[in-house]
Amino acid sequence: MTPARRSLLERREQFDIHFSLAQAVQTQIFEGETSSLGELELTVRHLLTIKSGLVVHIYNVLESTMTGVMDVVGRAIGSAPPTEWTEDALKEWLRKHAASASDGGEEGRLRIVHTAARHLLGTVSPESRTLKKPSGSWSDELVYTFARRLRVQVTMPPDMHRRLQKRADLRGMTPVEFVADRRNAIAHGRRSFEDGANDITLQSIRELADVTLDFLGHAVDAFEDYIAAERYRIVT
Repeated sequence: MTPARRSLLERREQFDIHFSLAQAVQTQIFEGETSSLGELELTVRHLLTIKSGLVVHIYNVLESTMTGVMDVVGRAIGSAPPTEWTEDALKEWLRKHAASASDGGEEGRLRIVHTAARHLLGTVSPESRTLKKPSGSWSDELVYTFARRLRVQVTMPPDMHRRLQKRADLRGMTPVEFVADRRNAIAHGRRSFEDGANDITLQSIRELADVTLDFLGHAVDAFEDYIAAERYRIVT
């Protein structure tokens, strides 16, 4: 098992533990002989807070996984001589420098371009083997955007395509987009932790998690296949 796959599996297990806690609290509140936990009287407000935490947790797995994927891909590209990079790999490596060059005056932009040129004419240093994340919060569309830039073939089985469809009950978003949107609402204060998931059942949160993490599994496989086949190198 690759490090990226292992990390995703571990984080999925951590989420499962978190989810089992939410289930236990819900059962204790609505079905238990008592809703007390020691001296604490469990209420729906406790459950609502835990449910919001679950939504944030799903996005945390998504973001951490894709951050790890970008790191691995960047290091793989950077380990090869720049003269052997494909045009797409070169563009992605330069994208970070291009973004930096948009800031500052002429001297600042010249310094950025000069640094990039030195790397390309020599050996790419370890600290420069990083790629720029597409703008916005991670979602299935953002993963596809990053993949398209490198010509990584992310293929999904028909059932996965069906599960990733935009849905009316998710305000016209895909499950992964909905997770990102709701997490942002909680993280940026548009929704409190108490009302962050008050309109979502635990079963629906489980479904959102399964779709997101299953999608991530397929995406990780695609990027790792890209690295193993060294598709960032020019075919000679």
